[in-house]
Amino acid sequence: MKKYLFILSVCLFAAACRSYPAVYEVKDCFVTVSEGQTLRQAIFQAGKGRRWVMYEKEPGLVQAHLKVRGHEVVVNIPYTQDSFSIEYVSSENMNYNPEKNRIHPKYTQWVRNLEVDITRFAQR
Repeated sequence: MKKYLFILSVCLFAAACRSYPAVYEVKDCFVTVSEGQTLRQAIFQAGKGRRWVMYEKEPGLVQAHLKVRGHEVVVNIPYTQDSFSIEYVSSENMNYNPEKNRIHPKYTQWVRNLEVDITRFAQR
């Protein structure tokens, strides 16, 4: 019985000490936008394909919201004709730690997927 309690306590300790990655942000990602396409269009197409809800807050700035199974993230996407960034704004149920700038690993996955898709759509 002691053996099982020890194993359980080690597992619980490991789960409590889980280290989350730093908040992933994209800074000035330069892309070659194909003729007849704009970076704004590519951002909206990429967001739609990944179920992000996009709002143009002002010219050159899109705010994107994603809700997945009780989790929510909000990012800003400032852009120019040939570059964009993705900046963390807020989140819910993602274990965000502002002091350590750490967040659940799914956030990184979602933002990287969005980054790749924006680049892909811009080059179509």
